[in-house]
Amino acid sequence: MTKSKTNKRKGVKDTENKKRLKKAPGKARIHKKNAKRKKAASKRRCAPHCWWALPVACLMLIILLASSVFVLHELGEYRRFEAMRNAVEKSGYYTGIVVDGYSLSGVSRERALEHWRDNIESPFENREITLSYAGKTWTKTAKELGYQSNYEEVLDAAWTVGRTGTLEERYRSISQLSAVSQKFNIERTMFDERLLKKWTDEIASSLSTSSTNAKITGFNVNTKAFTLSSASAGTTVDKDALYKHALSTLQNGGGSVEVNVVSINPEVTEKDFTSKFGMITSAVTNASSSNANRLTNLKLSCAAINGYCVEPGATFSFNEVVGQRTTKRGYKKATVYQSGEIAEDIGGGVCQVSTTLWNAAMKANCEIVEWHEHSRPVAYVDKGKDATVNWGTQDMKFKNTSSYPMYLIAYVTENKRVYCEIYGELFPDGKYITIEAKTTQRIDPPEPEYVYNPLLESGELVTISEPRTGYRAKAWRVYWNADGSEIKRDLLVEAYYKPARGTIEYG
Repeated sequence: MTKSKTNKRKGVKDTENKKRLKKAPGKARIHKKNAKRKKAASKRRCAPHCWWALPVACLMLIILLASSVFVLHELGEYRRFEAMRNAVEKSGYYTGIVVDGYSLSGVSRERALEHWRDNIESPFENREITLSYAGKTWTKTAKELGYQSNYEEVLDAAWTVGRTGTLEERYRSISQLSAVSQKFNIERTMFDERLLKKWTDEIASSLSTSSTNAKITGFNVNTKAFTLSSASAGTTVDKDALYKHALSTLQNGGGSVEVNVVSINPEVTEKDFTSKFGMITSAVTNASSSNANRLTNLKLSCAAINGYCVEPGATFSFNEVVGQRTTKRGYKKATVYQSGEIAEDIGGGVCQVSTTLWNAAMKANCEIVEWHEHSRPVAYVDKGKDATVNWGTQDMKFKNTSSYPMYLIAYVTENKRVYCEIYGELFPDGKYITIEAKTTQRIDPPEPEYVYNPLLESGELVTISEPRTGYRAKAWRVYWNADGSEIKRDLLVEAYYKPARGTIEYG
């Protein structure tokens, strides 16, 4: 029932009471007096018992106010707690985290790692450099050449911001990020220069080959011609230039590099042998006074030498090559010098071959290793230019000091001449060598020795051995230009031929 309706009823009752009072004024006064007495009695009964009502009411009000303040405070604290909790429990990186210029606000750690791996790091580590030459290619990625990135460590470090400490400490850290961003930078090693250098050096080495000179592989004694191996060009790559080119290419994002291979021509080709190789020199001696036995010995020793190859740096030994002169090998008795005296022995005459070969070797600029003059001058060569040999005691040796093999040719002609020729690398620019000898001293023999022979008549004289004059001689190696002008001369040997007294018997 509404208030307006209640007031209406109350008004109706009051009107009815007034009407009754007008009809019965005495009753009304009595009724009004009774009502006043009841109200007073009621006040008298209540007055002694309600003195505490006001204090209680005040206390209740205070409690209510205090409760309200506490509730409001706790509600505020709860709301603040909720705000902090919601802030720190936010999924993904906090607002204000920036890595390499990228804001990661709200991005999950897993998503960030995946994005960096697939979209940022992958292009870096998969950059390629390709070396190419003649259709061949060699490729390396930056990862294979030592690419490194600490993106995982940086993303992990960025993730930990605001995730350690108490709730308030974390919230404070997060709040600061909102005002001032925290930036992280990823460090990268694009490639290891040492690995790049090693790789480019390996490629350069694989493409570098030495040129091959034409080489003497043999010598045809009959045609006196060399047999040769073919020459071939080589290749070379500048290792430092290739590395610098590759380094620049990688630093600029990768790409292709054409390897510059330079051809190296051989120093000696087959054509060069026609002008650079041939007969270096020769020597000849006269054997016209030789009998059949001596000529046989000359031919046998020449045959042993003919076609022999003296390698660069090797030493030729006459006794070793020709061997011992024996009858089993076909050698015969012929004139020899023994201690200055003329005698017959197996292999007589071979000294003329050793002498002829020695002169040829000296003109080929070979080095003397062993040399002996005869005990007395010989008729087929100048004093100081002979070279005697004797099995087991005396040898003739020389060394090939050139850079190429030397081939020896030795033979006896029908007109009884002994030839020795040496084939190999010719002297440059037409230069040549001669051997010059000079007798520097003549030594008269002592007075002859007279020996008594009772079988001789009185006054009869018989010469047993002729006196022999002695000599000293020198030989020089003389170097000449092609125009015949002398370059220099070196003393080669000094020979001494001992004089000997004659022997005469008397009766």
